[in-house]
Parts: sequence; C-alpha cells; structure tokens
Amino acid sequence: MQQKRVEYWSEVREIEALKLIFIDESGVNLALLRLYARALIGQRARGRKPQKRGRNISIISAISLEKVVASVNIYGAVDAVTFEGFILKEVLPKIKEGDCLIMDNAKINLGEMVREIIEQEKARLIYLPPYSPEFSPIENFWSKVKAMLRKLKARTYKDLIEGIELNMLAVTQKDIRNWFTHCCYCTS
Repeated sequence: MQQKRVEYWSEVREIEALKLIFIDESGVNLALLRLYARALIGQRARGRKPQKRGRNISIISAISLEKVVASVNIYGAVDAVTFEGFILKEVLPKIKEGDCLIMDNAKINLGEMVREIIEQEKARLIYLPPYSPEFSPIENFWSKVKAMLRKLKARTYKDLIEGIELNMLAVTQKDIRNWFTHCCYCTS
C-alpha cells in the first residue's frame, strides 16, 4: 500500500492543481443528526432520533480547485451505469483537455467504459491509492455538506433535497482551496 501511495504522488505532483477534478459519491438519509450535543453541567443532553431513516439519497459530485463542477442526487444506491451517466452527462461537458479526474477505487468507478470516455476527451483518469481518503479534498467537502445537513434535521425528502442543494451552494472557493491545501496539493 505504501508503494502505491508513493506512485500516486510521483504521478500527481507534476500536475497543476487547477487541472485536478476529484469525483466521489456519498449517501444521506432522513436520520442524519448531530453527532454531539451540549448540556448544562450535571444534566444530560437530550434529543430525538428518527425511528425510520428512509431510503438513502446518493450524491455524486465532482470538485475542482475553483468550484463544485457537478453534483447529482439519486434515490437509492449508485451503480456503474448511473456513475457512467454522471461522467458522460455532467462531468465531460465541463472538463477541458489536459484535466485529470481523480477518484477512489470503488467498484463502480473501475469500469473500462469510464476510462475510455474520459480519455476520449483528452483528459486523464487517476485512481487514488487504496485506503487513502486523506489525499482527496472531496472527502472534506462531504464532511461540510453532511455537517450542515445534520444541523438542518430534515425529516422529509423534499427538505433533504432542498438542504443538499442549499449546502452545495454554501461551499465556497475558499473552502475548496483550503481542502486542496490540507490534502497537500500545491494551490499557489
């Protein structure tokens, strides 16, 4: 695993950060709530946890150093066909020749069709080394989006979808730049 990390950085360090686009998927549901609470000294913090979490909503997103490139919400799980559709319809129209798409090694990302359609656009595809989320700024993106959704406490799908869309807009270029820097990509 260490060798794969070294190989990854030797390949990526020569690529300008503006050309990097990170793609990942995550899931949310109606049972999202804050992980911590406060109470007066000697008193217990109380809250209510929903009995039913409902169906998952999967979110597939792509971020570059400058912005959220694309994002899609899907009811249920993401499969290879859905992921390929996201790449084709949402990401490819927005990339430029020489861009580098980086994603994890999830099974849905490993299809040969994904590589072919990306390389047809004169872009590169690089996979993160296994078990290396610390190299991916989009993991920090998910952290912020989910923290805001927990605070929202959406208990209907309509509210949850609206919350996702609002939280995507709340992500600033400064946030993204800081996440890239935190993951050791040169942003200056």
